[in-house]
This record gives sequence, C-alpha cells and structure tokens, in this order.
Amino acid sequence: MEPISLANILGAISNENALAVFKTIADTKGDTDILRTKLNITRKQYYSRISGLIKTGLVKRKNGRYSLTVFGELVYDAAMTLEKAFNNNNYWKLKAIDSFEIAPDQSHELSIVERNKIIETLLRDDEKIKDILIAKLAS
Repeated sequence: MEPISLANILGAISNENALAVFKTIADTKGDTDILRTKLNITRKQYYSRISGLIKTGLVKRKNGRYSLTVFGELVYDAAMTLEKAFNNNNYWKLKAIDSFEIAPDQSHELSIVERNKIIETLLRDDEKIKDILIAKLAS
C-alpha cells in the first residue's frame, strides 16, 4: 500500500463527481441507493469514486453504508471552508483584504489592528475564515 500524501487526498476529491460523492456521503450518511440516485452518475463512475475515497482513508464502509472516517471529517471541514472562501461574495472580500496588505508604499502600510478591523468588518458573517486570517496575521 502506497503512503497517503496530500496529493493523493486532493486527487481523490479533485474531480467534480468525486467531490459530489464525498459531500453526499457526508450529508446522507452513505445510503448507496440514495447516493447513486441523487448524483445521477453511472454505476462505474460511482464505484470508481468510492474506491478512490476509501483508498485515501476519507471514507469507510460498514453494514452496507458509507461514512466519512475521522480523517474524512477533517478533510470535509477543510473543503467546506475552502468552498465558502470561493463563493463569489467572499472571493471579492478576500481580494479587497489582499489589496490592503500589499500596499506599494511601505509608509502607508496598515497596522495589524487596522487589518484586523477590516477583516472583522468584511467577514463578519464567516467566523472560520475570519479566524484563519486573523491568526495568520498574528503569526
């Protein structure tokens, strides 16, 4: 068995169908019939995606049902955080924050307190992304 790497994990969920299977398992607790019906993919596509998710340790099967492993739950949480960051509304907020941090004139660079206020204001509806950015600035 080859060692699991970040590339393997990302590869297992990089395909739209694979990510849909992964998310659906998290949402439906893995009833095979519901999964295939809801996703509208072929049997071969379905089992190919499931196989990749199992090989990388993201999903397990017990009593005919698929569920996320503890590791899978962690990856799912990270994927959902990324998905929130990519939504159109947050994307532009993050771009705005970037524009403040990359000030061309160093004499006008914002202080950490000012940056945190901007982050707090722009991302007030998303605690997780806000906390990640504020923690990053503090380090």
